[in-house]
Amino acid sequence: MSQNEINVALVGCGGVVRRYRKAYLALPGVHVAAAIDADAAEAEAAAREIGAERSSACFEDALQPGIDAVVISTPNYLHSEQATQALEAGKHVLLQKPMATTVAECDHILAAQAKANRTLGIYMNLLDHPLFHDLRRMAREGYLGRMVLFSARLAHRGGLKWGGAETNWRASRKATGGGSFVQLGVHYQHFMRWSTGMSVVAIQAMSRNVACPHLEGDDLTLAHYELSGGALGEIQTSWCAEEEHISLMGTKGSVHYRDNRRVEFIGEGGEFRGESIQLRGDGSTEVIEPCIPPEWDDAQNPYNQHRQFFAALAASQPPPVSGHEGREDVRLVEACYESARQGTVMA
Repeated sequence: MSQNEINVALVGCGGVVRRYRKAYLALPGVHVAAAIDADAAEAEAAAREIGAERSSACFEDALQPGIDAVVISTPNYLHSEQATQALEAGKHVLLQKPMATTVAECDHILAAQAKANRTLGIYMNLLDHPLFHDLRRMAREGYLGRMVLFSARLAHRGGLKWGGAETNWRASRKATGGGSFVQLGVHYQHFMRWSTGMSVVAIQAMSRNVACPHLEGDDLTLAHYELSGGALGEIQTSWCAEEEHISLMGTKGSVHYRDNRRVEFIGEGGEFRGESIQLRGDGSTEVIEPCIPPEWDDAQNPYNQHRQFFAALAASQPPPVSGHEGREDVRLVEACYESARQGTVMA
């Protein structure tokens, strides 16, 4: 495929997709042939913006001959059926996180991929940010010493403003696969494993709806993890409070990233030269601000997940985030919710 243009159908063109769809104007070797959305006007707007030949409100148009790959950015409850149909039609698939609402649905998608022998990737926009690749280096190459603690919080007050399940699919436990944790926690749960190289050994969680009675799922969850390397982790999510941070702490240093703009580091590991941060590592507190994530539609960003997926596809290489990794993310979400329901530790 390296010599041929990849023809793509975008399925789901509104919402957050508006933030990244213009990237497809500049992805090398990629051409959007169809823009598809349940809202025909949204599909038409996207087609005009990115130069797609056609727009449609019908998903089946993504399965037509001439389409090589389908990018699916629809509500969670549609992922299994749409991804499976696309794979069965011989298309490669880039699927928005979370992979599906249940592990059983993930297994259904993976079975279709194995039978079709096509590439399946999971879109994790967090990995667009060069900083997170620096943090991974710091954790995995020993710059922080032995990793002992991972901490993250992803919280916003959107749940206080949304309507109920009759008007917003995010308010439906069945449509999302849960609530705030499946929507938000999956980001940092994946990053925790990806950055440290550690798997999850055990989980204990608490999950509540404390301020958004119109939502069927949780608006507040706290999950604790035991990791395979002996470290511990915690992830908090909320749809009724506001704050974001990520921290990686080791025996030689600790790094914190707050509200998508401020890096704080203290450690004695010596000089670190990353792509987004440079550190002295002399034991003093170092602050880097601003450290802003790239725009989602920045196709020149080498870590842009759309760019990386299609580059891997053209080179017949594995995608940045595989379907099996997406399944593990969903399995851990299910384990968190089950731990909260039973009030016990889950392996």
